[in-house]
Amino acid sequence: MPASVTWDSLDDLKDALMHLPEELAGEASHIVEGVANAAAAEIRQTYPVFTGNLRDHVEVDTYDSGKYGVHARVRNTAKHAFIFENGTEARHYYTDNNVEHATGRMPPGHVFIPIMMKHRRRMYVLLAELLERHGITARIDDALAA
Repeated sequence: MPASVTWDSLDDLKDALMHLPEELAGEASHIVEGVANAAAAEIRQTYPVFTGNLRDHVEVDTYDSGKYGVHARVRNTAKHAFIFENGTEARHYYTDNNVEHATGRMPPGHVFIPIMMKHRRRMYVLLAELLERHGITARIDDALAA
């Protein structure tokens, strides 16, 4: 009879994945690193190219968290990445002659976060399938898979 594991929250899932048997950790680390690299590649491809600075500063950091887990972090270290992702407000100012001038509003790019959310959901599904292949019943509820 296969074992059954049910997670009530994302924290429970993360905790259970951190305690995978050592033989599953290798396969899980390939999934985590692969999804992180795929997300970074899609982010680079989706960014607009003016100077290439946004694309050039997308990084993937992976590090072990012991013999049972791995972490991957995708980030953009460009100084203006936050501004691109979230946009800016229109700015108004007045000259000495009381003439109004405005600087343009930059609309949010919404590239990084939606792509990361999509790839994170894919990673959870792949990790659940890994557990299923090894006889552990894993169910991803709609909140995690959506």
